[in-house]
Amino acid sequence: MMSIKDPIEKKRIFHLNLSLFAIFVALVGGGYAYGGVDFAKATLVGCVIVAINFFLSQRLLGRLLLEKKMQAALLLSYLFKFALSVGILFMAVTRWKMDVIGLMLGLSSIFLSVVLSTFFRATPEESGD
Repeated sequence: MMSIKDPIEKKRIFHLNLSLFAIFVALVGGGYAYGGVDFAKATLVGCVIVAINFFLSQRLLGRLLLEKKMQAALLLSYLFKFALSVGILFMAVTRWKMDVIGLMLGLSSIFLSVVLSTFFRATPEESGD
C-alpha cells in the first residue's frame, strides 16, 4: 500500500476523492431527476468506470513514482484497466443499450471533480505563501 507523507498532498488527494464522490452522487441524482431510471443507470455506469480508472491509476502511478522504476506488472495492470473500461463501455452501448448521453455525463465526472477540487485548494496560509 502506498503512503503519501506530505500532508498537503494527502489533503489534496482527499479533497479530490471527496469531490469525485460528491460529483457521482450529484450526477446520478440529477440524471434520475432529468431522465429517470435508465438515464441514471447509464450515468452510474459512466461514474463507476471513471472511479475504477481513477483509483487504480492513483495506486499504479503512486507505486511507479515511489519506486522510481518501471515494472512490467505495472504496465500490464494499466493496460488491463484500460481494456476492461473499453469492454464495459462497449457492452453498455451495444448490448445493454444504455443512454450514451448518460454514459458521457458519468465519464465527465472526473473533469468536474478536478475543477471542483481546484476551488478547495490549500489557502496561502497552508501552503506557506
